[in-house]
Amino acid sequence: MRRGMNPNRHAMTEGWGKYVVSAIVHLPNFEGYHKDRFEVVKESLTTMRKNAGLQCQTLIWDNGSCAEFRDWLLNEYKPDFVVLGANVGLSSARAGVLRMLPPNTIVGIADDDMWYYQNWFKAQVDLMRSFPNVGQVSGYPARTQMRWGNRYTKEWARKFARLEEGRFIPDEWDKDFAESVGRDYKWHIGYTKKDNDWRITYQGKQAYAMAHHCQFVCEAGKIAPIIQQNKEAMSSDREFDNAVDVAGMLRLTTINRYVRHMGNVLDDDLKQKPVRTRKK
Repeated sequence: MRRGMNPNRHAMTEGWGKYVVSAIVHLPNFEGYHKDRFEVVKESLTTMRKNAGLQCQTLIWDNGSCAEFRDWLLNEYKPDFVVLGANVGLSSARAGVLRMLPPNTIVGIADDDMWYYQNWFKAQVDLMRSFPNVGQVSGYPARTQMRWGNRYTKEWARKFARLEEGRFIPDEWDKDFAESVGRDYKWHIGYTKKDNDWRITYQGKQAYAMAHHCQFVCEAGKIAPIIQQNKEAMSSDREFDNAVDVAGMLRLTTINRYVRHMGNVLDDDLKQKPVRTRKK
């Protein structure tokens, strides 16, 4: 039975904007691996919004986090849009974010343990607009990420731009990367001694021939059909990277480091460090 009409049934909230920055969060407790991650996630979400450099909306997809974190998220952080649910996994959440947005939305997609420097989003959007047919742009240069998912990008660069091979990423950044993923740096040096960086110069703009799945910017409609096919999200990050490459879209990263991986413990010096720029 119904009595009368809902007076708000035709009311509309503000819709999606042109730019959205998002993160996929999972903080189930404060034990073991997650002991110090509340601070990490707080800093990640705060710097993501504060340092974007463009007017944008925030979207947080929460994968089954604990009540204390959700209380902070809803009552202190207050994102523009939030999805609260059980843990569906990173890949499914990533696909969900991309598929819920209008196709022409420019969106930043990230894990919940990334640190963002000033103008990180603006820099990646600017790079996206400087190259043709871009699939993904990241702000996180990482040498090992150039091992796969960039065959098309390098082929394109050889034809239409200048492609250089060398060791361009500063050693300090490479050390930060190794430590953030729990690697002994001396072991990492030996592990990567044969790896090189691929740098592209196109109409005065430079980029690395890679994009990191931990943090990237894209046009939602270009990537949504790739990350979820036949109603299933790709469970492998490397498979996803390669799929964008096979689809014939450029995968790029800014020469300057605008985003950094923290791991599960916050490095105290991050709050004092400016945007990292490459050494001349």
